[in-house]
Amino acid sequence: MATTVRALLPRFMRRGIASGPRFTPIVQALPSTVPFVSPEEQERARGRKFAARLGANETTWGPSPRAVAAIADAAAGCWMYGDPQSHDLRGALAAHHGGIDPSHMVVGEGVDGLLAYACQLLLQPGDTLVTTLGTYPTLNYFAAGRGAAVRAVPYGADDRVDVEALLRAAAETQAKILYLANPDNPSGTVLPPAAIGALVRRLPPGTLLLLDEAYGELASPADQAPAVAVDDPRCVRLRTFSKVSLGSYSAYRLPRTY
Repeated sequence: MATTVRALLPRFMRRGIASGPRFTPIVQALPSTVPFVSPEEQERARGRKFAARLGANETTWGPSPRAVAAIADAAAGCWMYGDPQSHDLRGALAAHHGGIDPSHMVVGEGVDGLLAYACQLLLQPGDTLVTTLGTYPTLNYFAAGRGAAVRAVPYGADDRVDVEALLRAAAETQAKILYLANPDNPSGTVLPPAAIGALVRRLPPGTLLLLDEAYGELASPADQAPAVAVDDPRCVRLRTFSKVSLGSYSAYRLPRTY
């Protein structure tokens, strides 16, 4: 029966008997693009496995044995809904980062999930997001999904993020969001804490700095703590477990600088 209905649906739609989803004008105007093609999808397309998974920046050491043990211990309780407040995790992270107030932290589905929330909260048709041309692009797709414009500023002559150009573009467009990956992907460059603090102080009124620190643990210890107060409403710092987790350091005794 289901197969018959699927076969007849186009005919029903042409005759006005049935209709498909009534997407918003913003969604209907979006181009058919895929933000991220997974290694598995690429393997299926090429018909063979990769010798090494390098495209997704995954740690080749795998998870910490202590993390694996903790997951195994928690498996028996997987029938329960998770704590929507992530109380214990936020408390542990707050303590790890110097005893900050857990109320200044929010847990999401990695950096991508938090980027999507930021766009949903701040962007609407007519708003502008400022970013670097060629940096981590997923935020651009979330902005497009909200009907916002994206102003992409090229890297500077030294192949580093051009902070001055970003600030000019944010001022010219009255941007709601200025996005900065630090350390930057793919250039691999990093701005020191003093430069981040100066950037926040120079933000145009009403512009929020989304500071993506997904690769923060790959920077030197001296570059891992931007001079920005945790309660500064002009800056949101984003971190992730998906690149280099701190648990790996203690488990494998890896150096903190590379």
